[in-house]
Amino acid sequence: MKLKYSFSIAFILYTLMAGAQKNFTLTPEKPIAGDLITISYEPAGDIINTSHPVEGIVYIFGSRGQATDDIILKRSGKKFTGTIQTDSSQNFLFMGFSANKVFDNNFNEGYWIQLHEGDGLKKDSYANLALFHQFYGSQVGVERNNEKALKVFEKELELYPDSRKKHLLSFLRLYQTVNKEEAPARVQKEIEATLKAGLELEEDYEIVENLYNIARLPEQAKMITHLKKEKFPQGKWLAMDAFDKFRLEKDPEIKTALFKDLEQKVASDEKYASLKTMLPNYKSAIPAAWRTKKDWEGFKRSVNELGFESNEIAQIYNSAAWALQEKDEELKFAEEIAQKATELAKSNMQNAAGKKPDYLSPSQWAKSKENTFAMIADTYAMVLYKNGQYKKGFPIAKEAAIGIYKGENAEQNNTYALLAEKVLSPKKYITQLEQFVKDGKAGSETKKILERAYVKKNKSAAGFEDYLAALEKESYLKMVAELQKSMLNNVSPSFALLDLNGNKLNTSDLKGKVIVVDFWATWCGPCIASFPSMQKMVNKYKDSADVKFVFINTWENGDDKEKKAGDFIKTNKYNFQVLMDNDNAVIESFKVEGIPTKFVIDKNGVIRFKSVGYNSNEDKMMAELTAMINLSAGQSKAF
Repeated sequence: MKLKYSFSIAFILYTLMAGAQKNFTLTPEKPIAGDLITISYEPAGDIINTSHPVEGIVYIFGSRGQATDDIILKRSGKKFTGTIQTDSSQNFLFMGFSANKVFDNNFNEGYWIQLHEGDGLKKDSYANLALFHQFYGSQVGVERNNEKALKVFEKELELYPDSRKKHLLSFLRLYQTVNKEEAPARVQKEIEATLKAGLELEEDYEIVENLYNIARLPEQAKMITHLKKEKFPQGKWLAMDAFDKFRLEKDPEIKTALFKDLEQKVASDEKYASLKTMLPNYKSAIPAAWRTKKDWEGFKRSVNELGFESNEIAQIYNSAAWALQEKDEELKFAEEIAQKATELAKSNMQNAAGKKPDYLSPSQWAKSKENTFAMIADTYAMVLYKNGQYKKGFPIAKEAAIGIYKGENAEQNNTYALLAEKVLSPKKYITQLEQFVKDGKAGSETKKILERAYVKKNKSAAGFEDYLAALEKESYLKMVAELQKSMLNNVSPSFALLDLNGNKLNTSDLKGKVIVVDFWATWCGPCIASFPSMQKMVNKYKDSADVKFVFINTWENGDDKEKKAGDFIKTNKYNFQVLMDNDNAVIESFKVEGIPTKFVIDKNGVIRFKSVGYNSNEDKMMAELTAMINLSAGQSKAF
């Protein structure tokens, strides 16, 4: 009787959720795993009445993993129809509908379908719906909603108690994020229940080990780990220990031997099977170790002997060539491997060889290969520039920057500009470079080249700033208009943290100021790459009483977090006020999914802007952040 009641509640919840998917219908209404589903969709939200082509994509999840496909949409009036084929192993799918790279997020509900089995929903469909609200939805423009994710996760555990062990840790981490006050007692209760039930399997020990880590009780977790290894001396934990040994080894010869041992054990020992899908990622660490040692013969030998796919070789060679040209080292060798990488990437782009990754649709895969070629070709062109081979490098840079990226990538535009200046007359490249500036896709090098051409023509730099400002006006006004449309209106979480000098900073102390909050960690490459630009922003506002920058160190590894952060700041001579979020409570309150993430908070404590990731175009990044600050202060100007 209870089971029937649960499924009734589940059906009501499913109906309410499915009903929230506006402008969208499906046939059959309750699809069974394996059905061919026909969908009908009418654009809404940000793409309502769009004049751009509407594209569809579907992500499907099940016991065999993920599948991704394009939805071929047919238009009839305002509506679009398409079909999605499922298989019997799948339980959940979500769709994305976009036009001109803008998604209709269905008022932040998204478009998704839970698949049925008999009269009920399939096991794990609620768990995957929870992951959609927590993580996956961001791929199709849906904002993270942990509260909604927790509700549907609870429904999964209620309906399918036998799935509890499988999902317990993920559920508790989510519960901890949503219910900070109640979480410690809930986690402790789970620890006690698991211990009371008895630890029989190695998996039971691992669950308790992780529960203690969630509860932030590292010593207890270490004790359970020790007991696990004692009871299961030949257990599955040996695989992770072997991996850690490989990961930490710096000598490339020893690292190679450790990898080959891992490879052999994965093939012959069930305890190591969990590492199988990760072996390609482990393998690429070997040429990286030779590269660190600057042993280029060993580097090439490892690439040739370890059985890499052509796309992997292209990426490994490209990464090494770019690093060498940045330091102006071994430029002839850099040219050799950059040329090989470019040839391989072009072949991969032009041919259908290789297995499509499960997380990409066919069209995404094709675009990914095209973009990869452009990135690698840009490296080759830059190496040729450094080697003085301008005529050879220019058409390669042009194909990448203009042919593939259509002038939309500022870094590649810089490479194009550098080579164009060497092989073309100003008359032939000025118009294109001016267009880069007008579009907001010009980096500092492009602007310097324009300045040199201007001085050469006018015999003086007088008037150049006005000339450049006139070019920038169009993109700058467009940028401000886009930023105004994207302004948020969310009350900022309050926080009180200690800085590296032990001084407490409370958000209440900053009332009346515009606050720029930058979440970072010492291990985060993009965070570190953004800091020179952020230092310039700090310097720009150093005399302002109305703007405050705070850099919140979070998700930091290890025990002595203050020392790590402090040493990094001191070594690099940044004069940032760094606040320590040692328990990650503040970053969780801001619902941050990845770092670097910056927030701009207005004088009333309202979040106005959120910026995720690193923009390598310093000029654009600084202009955007300046505009965000000014708009948050109630000013309409951007500079």
